[in-house]
Amino acid sequence: MPAVVKQKSFRVPNSEVPGSTYIIRHPENKESLEVPCIRNNFANNVFGMLQESARAFGDRDFLGQRAYNQQANKFGDFQWSSYSEVYERAVKIGSGLIHVIQRHVRPGADINTLTRLPLGMYAQNRVEWILTDYAGLSQNLYTVALYDTLGADSIEYIMNHAEVEILVCSLDKVPKILKLREKLPRLKALVCMDSFAPQTPDETLPSPFNTSSVTVLRQWADAVGIALYDLATVEALGAAEPIHPRMPKPDDIVCLCYTSGTTGTPKAAMILHSNMDYVQRTAPLVVPITSPPVALSYLPLAHIYERFSEIYVMSSGGKIGVFSGNILNVVDDLQTLAPNVFTSVPRLLNRIYDRLVAGTIHAPGLTGVIARRAVADKMANLAAGKGNTHAFWDRILFRKIRALLGGNLEFVLSGSAPIDKNVLQFLRICFCCQVTEGWGATETCGLGITNIRTENQAGRVGIPQHGVEVKLMDVPDMNYLSTDKPCPRGEMMVRGPCVFGGYYKDAEKTREAILEGGWLATGDVAQINEDGTLSIIDRKKNIFKLSQGEYVAPEALENVYGNDTYLQQVFVHGDSLQSCLVGVVVPDPETFVPWAQKIAGALPGVSLESLCRDERVNAAMLDRLADMGRKAKLQGYEILKAIKIDHRPFDIESNAILTPTLKLKRNIAADYYRPDIDSMYARIGSL
Repeated sequence: MPAVVKQKSFRVPNSEVPGSTYIIRHPENKESLEVPCIRNNFANNVFGMLQESARAFGDRDFLGQRAYNQQANKFGDFQWSSYSEVYERAVKIGSGLIHVIQRHVRPGADINTLTRLPLGMYAQNRVEWILTDYAGLSQNLYTVALYDTLGADSIEYIMNHAEVEILVCSLDKVPKILKLREKLPRLKALVCMDSFAPQTPDETLPSPFNTSSVTVLRQWADAVGIALYDLATVEALGAAEPIHPRMPKPDDIVCLCYTSGTTGTPKAAMILHSNMDYVQRTAPLVVPITSPPVALSYLPLAHIYERFSEIYVMSSGGKIGVFSGNILNVVDDLQTLAPNVFTSVPRLLNRIYDRLVAGTIHAPGLTGVIARRAVADKMANLAAGKGNTHAFWDRILFRKIRALLGGNLEFVLSGSAPIDKNVLQFLRICFCCQVTEGWGATETCGLGITNIRTENQAGRVGIPQHGVEVKLMDVPDMNYLSTDKPCPRGEMMVRGPCVFGGYYKDAEKTREAILEGGWLATGDVAQINEDGTLSIIDRKKNIFKLSQGEYVAPEALENVYGNDTYLQQVFVHGDSLQSCLVGVVVPDPETFVPWAQKIAGALPGVSLESLCRDERVNAAMLDRLADMGRKAKLQGYEILKAIKIDHRPFDIESNAILTPTLKLKRNIAADYYRPDIDSMYARIGSL
């Protein structure tokens, strides 16, 4: 008789219906879907949360940014503002924003009508971004965030779709917006996060000798009919004439989060205060750390992943250190901040993994011998369910590795995309803390499913979080059925307080997303494993059929091929007129160039572009990828038959192949590389 597998989730009795599986919940929600309270004084809106945190943690450090030392040409320690200071400034800035709106956006309007209006935000992560966000919420405005990397077309679309009339931005964004004036007819006022106060002696010269950039920007803004303020002036306006905060209601909007738009125009997900109330209640249950959270803000604040992380830290009385502005310096920021919580994405974790592997198991000599033994011992313990710590090896080796990210980590979360199983397991033993992945979407406020603390396997996103229900619905076109054995499969449906308020100004898309009974159709294909956990196995939209009738899920293949240490980006393509797959790969110059030089017999100094065009390098890379595919046990039709090596990375602006959240726009990529795709298929056909 087979052993009974212990269930990690709760299966709701008699919940099956034709075409879908039973419903699963968190095991603590057997009788009720209530979320346990871990503390009192919960506010039901985000500004109320800040107010409660200011009362409870007034003098405690909250928001910090590193000071830049121009003489030393490097960033120093974090400079902190307390909870009380952030709250007081937010109230003043919020009052000032209403005065600006009364003067320039809605002249003469009754102040009581100036709520539930959009407040545009356009800048890299910085303390002023978070501060101004709270300021808007203090007057029941809601944020419309623009990704720092957006191109002109996306800015125009989002600003006009959201009807943004006042925009807060960094100084470098002011000219970009003024250039677009004719395409942004609703915009009435700009607030610059950077001070307009004189910064150098030259700027203090009397007119007409003062020709500073600020003067030029003011004249330009005046000429195109836009009021231009700096944040300091807005704060002073609010301090001189304070307006009492107007508390949002739970069903009011916190922010519009524009989805990636991998196909068609972006949709604006309405995130409600009730969604963020769920975040503050459930996130501490998911992140069981022993002290107030300390986290680095470096993922875009326009993305829901960073927003829910910020709300969790703020409502828990923790510290948020904002990164120094360059993603390549994140490790240095982490070492300076020494966080205990690290929310990340596979793209960065893969780079950390490559760095760790090179210095440990791939290291030469005795160092490599010791590291390989240490890794093997810890991996065996992890697989046996004995945890990811080791009394001897942690003291000898892994304590030094933990120091790479500051040495205090208690919890690492990978989200936004699947992470390779080998990378996840390796990081678990290296960081000696809970390293996990979960599932969330913009439409679920970034939350929904996460692994339990003792999970020791990779390839699963976990169980429903407190208060959330999940079931799977049949996808017959893809042959994923709730009746599949031993693991039911289908499109994942989610229901609970994390589900968003719908798409702004798009009732049709909202009806397509939120089905009868309040179930959110996620578009992700999952399976319920035998232990009651969930694994994401496919994406409903990202699939195509080859000419012989075989279905291909390109994202899964890109994850496999993307593990090659010589590559940083992969695009897999196929269609119903072809029987095989081709691909475009972008190399990682640091690792690719030395390898390619050996293959091509090239002298040092040869350009990356030349190496990418070399036929010998192309053939060798194709062989590497085919070998990787066979080792990953891919089907024959899933092995790439031809590739193009492009020295130019996929990006957001120059070739528009990536969304602002760095997801691949598959249709745009296919159009962009159409000549190369046609050439590869012609070459295959002639063989």
